[in-house]
Amino acid sequence: MIATALGQLLGCAPGPTPVPTPTPAFASEEEAFAAAEEVYRAYNDAGNARIRGEAEPNPQIFLAGLALESDIDAQNSLREWGLRASGEATVVTFLGTNASIDDRIAEVTGYVCIDVSELRVLNSDGVDVTPPDRGDIVSQLVQFTGDHSRLRITLESSADEGSC
Repeated sequence: MIATALGQLLGCAPGPTPVPTPTPAFASEEEAFAAAEEVYRAYNDAGNARIRGEAEPNPQIFLAGLALESDIDAQNSLREWGLRASGEATVVTFLGTNASIDDRIAEVTGYVCIDVSELRVLNSDGVDVTPPDRGDIVSQLVQFTGDHSRLRITLESSADEGSC
């Protein structure tokens, strides 16, 4: 208290505390799109590992929100129905479409084209029950939320085939 009063008398009173400017999540849309693609490819690789029966990496570490809930529900349904996946999915392309990067937390959206021609659905007897009308390439609209250190998939839904 005495130091503050003395500082005011001498003209050295502390000014208002500066408010830090939030650091944007990414420096550019291109950087955000590249990070989103990297996350999706790692997620796809983890999904392929899960199909092979490997415990790590768990694909759910790349998910949050509705995407995580959907994955949990899908895994439970597969077990309940006695189904399992076999084979592998491959990311063909990623096209970033929107990136809100000005805040500390970014929102990024993009289309992912996935080659599922080697991915099959098998029943408990090992019989292939993959829908015969499923195409070899599927298109997904994917939303991500986070920053440069922790971008996660928050929503994934089917997109028009024309986006691939």
